[in-house]
Order: sequence, then C-alpha cells, then structure tokens
Amino acid sequence: MMSSFNKSNKPSPKQQLQYHCASQEIDLQFCQWPETRFELVNGQFLVGGSLEGTRWLLKEALLGWGLDAAISFAPLDQWWEALRQTYDLNCQSETDWLVWADSLPLSEDYRNSPNQPLGSRYIGQHRWVRDHLQAVLMSAVGRAKLGKCSGPNYGMQLGPDMLTPDLLMLTVQQLAQDIFHDYYVETPAHLVIEIVLPEQREVDEQVRRVMYGQAQVAHYWTVDPVEERFQFWQWTPEGYQSGQLDSDGCYRGVESLSFSPEIFWLGYEQDVSPYTQKLPAMTAKEQPRPWTIERMPGMELGYGTVPFRPVVDLMPQSISVEQFVSWCPETKLEGPPFPLLGGETGTRNAIAMALMSLGLVETVKLAAGYEWVRSLRQVARYQQADSQRREIWWQQAREVAVGLEAEHGVGGVGVIGALVEDRPLNRWSQIHLVIWDVPEDFNLWQFWQTLPQELPFELTEAVRALPGEWQEISGQMQVLEGDWHGYGPRPQERMTFRWIEPND
Repeated sequence: MMSSFNKSNKPSPKQQLQYHCASQEIDLQFCQWPETRFELVNGQFLVGGSLEGTRWLLKEALLGWGLDAAISFAPLDQWWEALRQTYDLNCQSETDWLVWADSLPLSEDYRNSPNQPLGSRYIGQHRWVRDHLQAVLMSAVGRAKLGKCSGPNYGMQLGPDMLTPDLLMLTVQQLAQDIFHDYYVETPAHLVIEIVLPEQREVDEQVRRVMYGQAQVAHYWTVDPVEERFQFWQWTPEGYQSGQLDSDGCYRGVESLSFSPEIFWLGYEQDVSPYTQKLPAMTAKEQPRPWTIERMPGMELGYGTVPFRPVVDLMPQSISVEQFVSWCPETKLEGPPFPLLGGETGTRNAIAMALMSLGLVETVKLAAGYEWVRSLRQVARYQQADSQRREIWWQQAREVAVGLEAEHGVGGVGVIGALVEDRPLNRWSQIHLVIWDVPEDFNLWQFWQTLPQELPFELTEAVRALPGEWQEISGQMQVLEGDWHGYGPRPQERMTFRWIEPND
C-alpha cells in the first residue's frame, strides 16, 4: 500500500504539510511545533523525538523569556568563547564586540532554523485516536487484570535512555518484579503502541521500531489515524516480524488479548465510548490470580529526587536517567511567556536540559549575534551589583525569618539555594527559605501574599521537602531563626506489587 502511494504523483505528507502551512497562516504554529513529547536518548534531551525539536524549543524559550534565561546557566566567559568559535572571531575587549555587533545587519537571520515543519496538521486526529485506543486498552486489560497500562508521557527506561511511548502495557509477570514507578518503568514494556504523525512517519515506523527492537519489546503496534490502519509487529531473535489478522478480522498476537481494528475504527468514527460500546474492540482473558499495587515505604526515583545542578559547557553534556526523571517538566506548552512548561521551575529545567544537549556553541546560533552581545553586556552589568543585591536579599530573608518565628510561631527558618551558593545571582535565583515545626493553623498561602512582591521568594516546609531539596538542607542550609535538630526527611514511598492471598 505504501509503495503504490509513493509511486504516484501525489505529494508526500511532509510536502502537503508545507503547502498547508504556506496557505493556512492561522494553523502555521501547529505545523511548526514538534510533538509535545520529552525523551532522553543517548544522553540528550529530545523534544518530539529529535534534537531539531529540542533546538526549536530552546529558540522559542530565548524569544519568549529572553537570552538571559539561558545565559544564567554558564559563566559569561564561556558565552563569549562560544561566540568566538561560532563566528570565527578574535574579539577580546568590549570595544571589539561592540564594533563587531554594530557591523551586523539588523536583518541577520538566526542560524539552524528548521528547514521543514516539525509538526503535523493531523495532531487533532492523533490525540483523538490515542485517547480512544487508550480507553479500549485500559478497559480490556483492567477488567481482566492482565497488567497495567500507561501513557502518554510515562517513561520507559531502556538502559541509559528514557522513551515515552503513546501507550504501553506491562504484564502481571513484569509488575511482579517491582519495576513499576510513578513516572516510569525500569524495563521494556510487553506492548508499545505509537500513533503515527503522517508527516513524521519515519520516526515511528523506522527509528522507534529499531530502538524498540533492540530493547526486545515483545509487541509493537503503529496506528495511522489518517489512513485508519494498524501495523502489528512481534519481536523474534531475527528482529520484528509482521503480525497478521485472523480470518475473523481480529489480531491475537498478544497473549490473552483479541483486538478488532474494524470495530475500533467504527467506534472511533461514531465517537462511541469504549466503556459503553456494545461490541468491544478489544477483549481479554482474565488473569487467574488476583494482585494489587500498593504504596509501601521505600525510595523511588521521581521528580525532584536529584538536586538541580545542570552542567552546561561549550560542547554538549550528557544527561543521566536520574537527572532526566528528576528535572523533566510537564509536557504541556502554555504561555505567556511562551513556552511555559509546568510553571517557571519546569521552564527553567527544560532550558537547562536543552542547553546541556546542544552546548553553547550551537545555542548562540539560535539568536542574532548583536542580541547576544547586548544581553551579555546587560548580564555583566547586573553581576557588577551582585554584592549589593545579595546584601538586600539577605536582609529581606532575615526579616521574613524573624516574622515567621515571632508572629506565626514557626519553630525555625533556614535558607538554601542561590543565597548560599558561590556564584552570582541570576534570572532564576530565589530567596529559598525552609521552615520547620510549623503550627497547624499556619496558612502558607496567606503568608505568601504578605511577602515583598518585588523579590523572588520560595518557601518550603521541611516535612514536605523533596529528596533533592533535602540534600541541600542537610549539606548547605544556613539557619536564620530557631534551632535545627537534624530532622530527617519525610518517609518515602514507592509502588509495590503484591499477590492477593485467599485469606487477605
């Protein structure tokens, strides 16, 4: 089917998207935006499955948040050196840089802009099919207690990589290994399903299939929402083999599951809920032994586990799985300013991981040279007043700490973060206070409204601190008021599998 399509004179999906973007200005942003999917591959933070998507996200962040949002993550000397290497310059003094910047045309194009749209005009169909199929899969698997379904934006760890399939299914036998967590699973899933974006077809049907095959994902399905077509793949030692429908039109390649593509597309087109559809698209044989997943005491890698200390240099720096899981923000683009990813903290984290993956030499190609010179000079002037600004911040921190203890009965107040670190305050710095022995009637939200609005405050109750914050509390916190008695972190919990015994 695909070969006959390619031999015709009909434009490819990617060409159709380019024509569509050119003629439909109102939809241009959706054509240009990559799929909102964050992953870790080869130590790189990928957006929409590619480093080009990461470059797009960082460029949008520079436009929406300002260049200083990126400059904050590396010393100024490194940024100047990145400009030297990128433009093959020998500028040393401020005068040299000003002369060079003044010689650049105001119409200077940003380099490394995408040569083609990164997104799809079928993103709506993609979302609808994914949601409908997720309901079908979860309904059948959940009723039969065959395992656990997750996705989208749920991680699947493949060695040093972390992928986020549209949908995945884990069997009971896999769950019994206690590898299932809040944010990710430590093993290749039994079944992975990807909804194809027609313009980016090669990502799902070629690149991801190779990766899933190397990881020995037992079953891999791709779904084309435009052509309304499923492809089924089963892993063998020789690689993926195509799965076929039985004579009744059902696919039974996955143990204990029977799936009818015809019934699925009928329910999808009629927008019938999988939970109320009289003839279900998927049925399953019930798992004979009952089980449950409970939250039990234990340590689990999750958001905020690792302190936020990104390493940014001229060349790309590898991101670990622990860093990715701890820092990765919500996959939801909002604004203004655009892009806003899970608030300012999530946006900060995404910018830092993009910088680590691209390096400064590539990053400076995303904005005009004169803009970098202007912003770097502004940051330099800002840093010249760092000691005075820091003194003001310390004074405010002490005044707030006194008020917390004297007026609100808080047992103690300490400070962590930017104020106790040996580097200049920057765009993302905050006065981060930690409080403990807090009275039950203390209203944190109401108190927040009384803080000086012109200064960036962060307030954390010690008993609610994330594991990464606890590392800072135990290692660098300076006590401002009260006594710190070496309180321990709050008890951690993790997802734990348990077979249900007859006498339970």
